[in-house]
Parts: sequence; C-alpha cells; structure tokens
Amino acid sequence: MTEKQNNRPISRRKFLKTSTLVVTGGAIAYGAVSVPLLRRNRRLLRPPGALDEDVFLASCIKCGQCLQVCPPQVIKLAGISQGFGIGTPYIIPREGACILCSGLPCVLACPTGALAHELSLGKDAEMGLAVISGPDTCLSVRGVNDLVYRLKNLHKKSTSSPDQTELKNILSSLIKRLTADEKKAWQNKFSVPEISDKTLLTILQQLMNSDLKWVINFTEFSSQARNACQVCLEECPIKDEKTIVFVDRTHPDTGQDYLWPSVRKTCVGCGVCEEKCPTPVASITITPRLKWSEKQAGNQIRKNSQT
Repeated sequence: MTEKQNNRPISRRKFLKTSTLVVTGGAIAYGAVSVPLLRRNRRLLRPPGALDEDVFLASCIKCGQCLQVCPPQVIKLAGISQGFGIGTPYIIPREGACILCSGLPCVLACPTGALAHELSLGKDAEMGLAVISGPDTCLSVRGVNDLVYRLKNLHKKSTSSPDQTELKNILSSLIKRLTADEKKAWQNKFSVPEISDKTLLTILQQLMNSDLKWVINFTEFSSQARNACQVCLEECPIKDEKTIVFVDRTHPDTGQDYLWPSVRKTCVGCGVCEEKCPTPVASITITPRLKWSEKQAGNQIRKNSQT
C-alpha cells in the first residue's frame, strides 16, 4: 500500500460511525461511574431488620425472596438509578407501608442475613423514624376531624356517585366510633338490623349523592367529630407501644390551642402513618435510618409550634 493510500481521508460514514461509538462508550462509562453515586443522595426505606446500608448492600444478593413472601406485597426492587443498589428491596410508604407482620416473614426468607435473623418482633425493627413534615397541613394541628375531612373531599370529587372503596373505608372507621344512640339513628335511616361491617354493603347501595350529604352532616355533628385527626396513631401496627403522643400546645401568635403529634422513640418507621395520612400530600413522612433523640424531638416540637 502506497503512502498516498495510507493518508486517504476518512469517509463521512466511517467518521460518523466512529464518533457515535466514542460518544456512546463515553456515556456508558460516565453512567457506570456516576449512577452508584446517586444512591448517596437518596436513602431508601429498607424492610425490617436491614443491616447498616453499606453492609446491607454488600450482603443482599438481590434474590427477591423477601418480596415474594411479603403478605401485603409492598416490597419493591430498586432500579438502575440506585447504582450498586439495583435489585435491592425497599418500600415506598405512601404507596404501601410495612405492616410489621407477625413473625416477619421477609426476615425469615432472607438467605444471607442482610435482613438480620435476630429480629423477630416488629417493634424492634428500627427502619427509620416518622417526622411531622407538614405541620401546616396536619389535621391534628389544624383541629380538623379526619372523617369529616375525607367525606367532604369525597363529595367534592364525586359527580354522580361517590368512590365506593373510599366511602366504604370511611364508613368502616366511622362505625367503630359511633355511640349506641348514633348507631340507632343509622339503623332507622337505612333500615338495617344493626350497624356493623356486615351491613355496610346494604348502606352503600342506598348512598347516592343526596344521602351522602346526610352522612356528611351527621358525621359533622357526631360525638367523634369533636376529636381532631389521630390517624397516624390509630393505624400504627404497634400503637400499644405509644409511638405517637398528642401533646397540648398553644400557638404563640394566635393563642389557639392544638394537639401536636409528638413521635416517640418507640416508632420504628414502618410507614403506615405516612400511607394512611388523609391529607393529599402526607403531613407525616418516614425518614429512613433516622434515629430518635430527646433533643431532636424537643427541638422539632418547639420549632413547628412557632410556624
């Protein structure tokens, strides 16, 4: 081959092909380096018993067995944005929280101990900590009853008939709170022999928009309506451990009294409070791996009581 042939200009097609390969290769190389770094900026809520994050990532073999045995099916597997954490289990509380199942089947199913086998009780899980992230929207702080709030929102959204699933959930909670006399009023209104979950279907079949207004009005004047929302504690799977205490507070500017939901050290961060919080954006959220401290809790109360 002559020297002239060796110095022949590269064709446009060959140049574009080579350039594309170089750019693509560079992008892949950059991604391989940068994606693992992303996990440092995003803490995931791990299932109960998860070891410290770095040890957990080294121990978890991404087998998905914890996901397969999870009764409420709330465990997800991390995607590529988690870098080295891809395929590891995590939970999004707002979409479906850990209910701390009896026996913790996810822990028992873990073949490597990435979910510590020593853990047997949900109350010892230490997944994270609940934080009052939205004090301005928290119904307890605002003094708003959760069932009245949910019924009014449901009525605003409904056109011809209300969402039956949401309405059933609201009425199921309401029935548990009604007094004996209030239950009799419902029996007369809907012609049912008793007010219980057994007769809910009959009541729901009768509830059109006009009757929903009756339910809203009745709920507003029911004895339970005098109590502001405490769903975060009511729905907590370990509420007997006093995970949240409602503390009397007075707003420094308005002088109005309210109840502040003070998260205690018995909270394990399962996320049920975040899932069940009735406000459009959860007013209480879980911070993974966060530990409770007396100083932190005290500062949180004082800080938010001044907002």
